[in-house]
Amino acid sequence: MATFVVLLVLLSALLHASWNAFLHLSGDRLWLLGMMSIPYLVVSAIGVMVLPAPLPASWPYIAASVVLEFAYCITLIRAYRSGDFGQIYPIARGLSPMLVFVGALVFAHEALKPLAATGVALVSVGIMSLAFRRGMRFSGESVPYALLTGFFIASYSVVDGLGARLAGNSLSYIMWVYLLWNIPQFVMVWHLRGGRQQFFASKNEVAKGMLAGLIALTAYCLVIEAFRYLPIATVSALRELSSIFAVLIGWLFMKEKLTARHLIACALVTGGAVLIRL
Repeated sequence: MATFVVLLVLLSALLHASWNAFLHLSGDRLWLLGMMSIPYLVVSAIGVMVLPAPLPASWPYIAASVVLEFAYCITLIRAYRSGDFGQIYPIARGLSPMLVFVGALVFAHEALKPLAATGVALVSVGIMSLAFRRGMRFSGESVPYALLTGFFIASYSVVDGLGARLAGNSLSYIMWVYLLWNIPQFVMVWHLRGGRQQFFASKNEVAKGMLAGLIALTAYCLVIEAFRYLPIATVSALRELSSIFAVLIGWLFMKEKLTARHLIACALVTGGAVLIRL
C-alpha cells in the first residue's frame, strides 16, 4: 500500500507542476484562477451531495483551510507577476517541506526518523537551489511573495493533514474545502473581470482554464488521500518533487535553460526522496 500511495503523490506532483505552468503562461492570471474555480465548484457541489458529511471535529480545519487556500492563490499570483516560473515555483515549493516538518511535529506530534528527516532537508535544499543562479535578478516583490506562498502551502498542508484524518472521509473533507473556498474566489474574479461577456470571451482560453482546474483539483485530492496513510511531512516532501517537473516543463515548453546546476539540484531532491522512502 505504501508504495502505491507514494506513486499517487508523485503523480500529484506532476499534475501540480502542470497547472502552475498554465497559470504562469496565462496573460491574465486572475481570470484563469476564476476560470479554474468552475470545475472545482461543479465537482465539489456533486461531492458534498453524494458523500457523507465530514465529522464535526473536522469543521474548524475546513474553515482554516478555506482561508489559507484563498490566501495562497493570491500570493502565488503576485509572485508570478514579476518572477520567472523556474524561480518562483522552486522558492515557494522548496520552503514548505521544512515548515511542514516543523508543523507536523508541533501539531500532529509526528517525528520522522533521522533518515527521513535528512531526506526532507535534502528535498528542501535541492528545490530552493533551483531558483538561484549567477547574475539573476529578482524584482522587489517576487521573493517575498514566493516565501509567503511557501508559508501558506505549509500551513494548509498541516491543517488538511489533520482535518482529513478527523473527517471520517477524506474526499468529503476536501470537497467542502473546495466548495467554500471557490465560491468567494469565483465571485471576486467574476466581478473584477466584467461579468459574463468578458469572462467567457475566448473559447480557447476557457478550455485551458477548465483543464487547469481539473488538473489542480485532481492533484490535491490525491494528496489528501495520501495524508491518511503516510506522515504529513513525508507526503509534503514527496509532493514537492513537482519542482523537478516544473524545471523540465520550463525547459521543454518555455525555453528556460537546463544547466548542470539544475541537474545537481535534481539529484539532491531525488536523493532526498529516496531517503524518505527508505
